[in-house]
Amino acid sequence: MLADPVEAALWRAFDHFRPPPKLDLASFMETHLRLPAGASAMPGRIRLHPHQRGIADAISDPEIERVTVQKSARVGYSTLLVGLIGSHVANEPAPVLAVLPTESDARSFVVDQIEPVFDASPTLRGKLGAGADESGRNTLVHRRYPGGSLKIVPAKAPRNLRAHTAKILIIDEADAMETTAEGSPIKLAEMRTLTFSDRKIIMGSTPVFEETSHVIRAYAESDQRVFEVAPPCCGQPVEMMWSHIEWPEGEPDLAAFRCPHCDSLVHEKHKAEMVAGGVWRITRPEVKGHAGFRLNALISTLPNASWGKLAAEFLTAKK
Repeated sequence: MLADPVEAALWRAFDHFRPPPKLDLASFMETHLRLPAGASAMPGRIRLHPHQRGIADAISDPEIERVTVQKSARVGYSTLLVGLIGSHVANEPAPVLAVLPTESDARSFVVDQIEPVFDASPTLRGKLGAGADESGRNTLVHRRYPGGSLKIVPAKAPRNLRAHTAKILIIDEADAMETTAEGSPIKLAEMRTLTFSDRKIIMGSTPVFEETSHVIRAYAESDQRVFEVAPPCCGQPVEMMWSHIEWPEGEPDLAAFRCPHCDSLVHEKHKAEMVAGGVWRITRPEVKGHAGFRLNALISTLPNASWGKLAAEFLTAKK
């Protein structure tokens, strides 16, 4: 009679110490990530847009080694990177290396993006601690956590890249990185992942010069996914491009989307619904293991990315 209660107590103890099941990136972010007030236009629990979810699913896919994101600003890419780091800290520990163009970029990424989200998310709060460098001393951009580490280094210091080994490599704003006397910082960083058969390499950037763009070249080598929306006029899927946006002379605030299929004019009020129903389409299904995503600010539902605001920015830049 005593064995049954003892056995039950043992099982309860085992359940208490059993690690929680691993979540895919999208599920982890929507379950555990919180955006802080003051640092986000939409604070609180994360709700991924379809274009973000598609990228998150590719990052979680064990069959995909490389993820390339050719992007503009205001599409929620940085939030995905912070979520990815948080997922490995709390959900799937691993050595993570993030490479940004300069030292100030690296520090800004920690102070302005990672730390506020970690502080606002109960699951992540306090997980990174103060961090430590190779000698064990605390630093801002080298952090240790149970089962893994996070190191954020500038591309302008190639020696930093040689000092680290990583299973997860994040390369942000690749087109702002310059080749040094020691070679391409991107190639040097990729070399640090070779010891892991299940490595993951995530590269994202806003293109700068087409002829020398790292991200355009990487996207060309991928399965080249495009995000398509269905306008309410005809429902035919289309990748929203700048050539589809038009406005009356001198009135950029009235910018609207001209459907290339039926020539109807679709106004801003329909954008959120279009984006919510959008899907990623793979244009080169023969490519395996390298998911590439191309997206621009026209699909962003942030207030500062309305078609009218983007048209006004375009006119200002043109001047």
